[in-house]
Amino acid sequence: MCGICGIYNLHGVKPIEEKILDKMLEKIKHRGPDGKNMLINDRVGLGFVRLSFIDLSGGMQPIENEDRRIAMTCNGEIFNYQELREDLIKKGHTFRTKTDVEVILHLYEEYGLDFPKHLNGQFAIALYDGNKDQLVLVRDQIGICPLFYTVADDRVIYGSEIKGIVEYPGIERKLNMKAVDQLMNYPGVVSPNTFFKNIYSLRAGHMLVIRPDEEIKDIEYWDLQYSPDEEDKGEEYYVENLRELLKKAISRRLIADVPIGFYISGGLDSSVVACYIGKFLLNSYYSFSAEIGEGDLDESEYQKIVKDCVKSEHYSTKVAEEEIWNNIGNVIYHAESAVKESYDVAAYMLSGLVQSSPAKAVLTGQGSDEFFYGYVGYMVDLFRNMQKGKMTPEELEVNERLWGDPYFRFERNHPEIRKIHMNLYSKDVRANIDEFSAFATSPIDVSKVKGLSSQKRRSYIDYKLRLSDHLLGEHGDRMFFSHSVEGRHPFLDAELLDFVTKIPDKYKLKGVNEKYILKRAGEGIVPDPILKRKKFPFQAPGMSAMIKKPSTMDFLSDELIKKYGVFDVNYINELKKIYQQDDFKLMGAYEIDYLLIAMTVTMLCEQYQLSL
Repeated sequence: MCGICGIYNLHGVKPIEEKILDKMLEKIKHRGPDGKNMLINDRVGLGFVRLSFIDLSGGMQPIENEDRRIAMTCNGEIFNYQELREDLIKKGHTFRTKTDVEVILHLYEEYGLDFPKHLNGQFAIALYDGNKDQLVLVRDQIGICPLFYTVADDRVIYGSEIKGIVEYPGIERKLNMKAVDQLMNYPGVVSPNTFFKNIYSLRAGHMLVIRPDEEIKDIEYWDLQYSPDEEDKGEEYYVENLRELLKKAISRRLIADVPIGFYISGGLDSSVVACYIGKFLLNSYYSFSAEIGEGDLDESEYQKIVKDCVKSEHYSTKVAEEEIWNNIGNVIYHAESAVKESYDVAAYMLSGLVQSSPAKAVLTGQGSDEFFYGYVGYMVDLFRNMQKGKMTPEELEVNERLWGDPYFRFERNHPEIRKIHMNLYSKDVRANIDEFSAFATSPIDVSKVKGLSSQKRRSYIDYKLRLSDHLLGEHGDRMFFSHSVEGRHPFLDAELLDFVTKIPDKYKLKGVNEKYILKRAGEGIVPDPILKRKKFPFQAPGMSAMIKKPSTMDFLSDELIKKYGVFDVNYINELKKIYQQDDFKLMGAYEIDYLLIAMTVTMLCEQYQLSL
């Protein structure tokens, strides 16, 4: 994977300034320390920084087709490129490199705008068709690779990270309050929103088609699809096929001309990946783990079990509480986002550990919980009849509007926590809350979940609200690339995911036994203590721990809170007093750390000079 950015003239033609494009690339060079290149004409400038994996000597981008009329840059990996390449050669296409992403050019020539449907991978693509003066921007189906864009100065300016876009002269740096409110209510910001007003995130499974003097077209080419009616082929059918598809998905992500590693967290998902590699595929791979917390938060015992099972060359780091707060500023800079949990720091430090090893990419267990029903919400749904009588008419109305079902609660009672938000926001912000409210309209297309079971409904919403922009975005991609490391996610393989969405609910959640079918697929491969371990939500110390360290509280000072005007100074000080009480402790992943949100929003504004 790499980094891309570029400029496209919407009206007329005027020279693309190489100096500006180069400055944009410099801001994202951590994504591609192995080289830099650009292609510029009167219509478009395509910029690229490279992190090399395949065809180390000949894979530099931008890459052009045979007649040099079509050019593209791609941040990503195409895992089915070998099959695609063979098929395209049979159809008469000529390849100039051995790199995986060149298939994109020829697929576009062959299939036009349907080309992304053929790709199994993780990708953000900028493709320029000189025959039509057309720029196509594409983000992969699940949203593993980010792609941001804005329209300014009669141009579309885009990039893998926002920090490159704001290098373009005259880009307005404003805080997007819709993103702040989404963070208050949901796991994180939801595409197309970002924390930067008028800078947008291309949604997963979407493409932009941009032509001179025409309105930009936003096309959805893929979406997660569940059927209300499912065929049951029997438990053993799903176990056997799941095992084979897991092997294929994992082996695809081990293809590279450089060393590859994998994470070991001690949980089920990363252990499945690690142990499948250890049993079927191991060939001098590297493994990595981060020990964080003590007592109930310590997972090192389970990490050791997996490490001993796979016998890889292992690297480990212990993340002390002090290091979390010392690194939070770096995390916010790279994430380009405020956060509500501090565990991004562990991901940041873990990618730093990978950077110190020979490995340049790591496989993770990300994406399993959302599609095998691994979160506590899936179990809560089993008792939904008990919740109905406790819901107020106001909450029923909000749930119906947001999720298409009055009795479906996605994590929070939104009208209830809005009372806290009204205290937390400043007077001026409160006065305009209807303009940016996260739940004024639904963040999903509710027609897509009509008629689905509560589990399928929750899985679809988790994909849209938790996985793409939060776990794969600020927590994933940006933390990996802060240290020039690529993350690969076997559970998000297109072929595997197509199969998993057809597995009946009862095999994913058997009673209160979450991810049952995945545990079955791990039998005899993953050690029993991991398979029998209860679901453990990953946690890291919150502001209730940090508040007792006065030197770390600069970003919650009265001066800075007043400077940006987002939060109420008096309420922030009330929260400080509550957090400082000896017996105060947040309930980990189940309570919102409002003081951490306030601190990291302020930190983001300071780092990027954002104003309301």
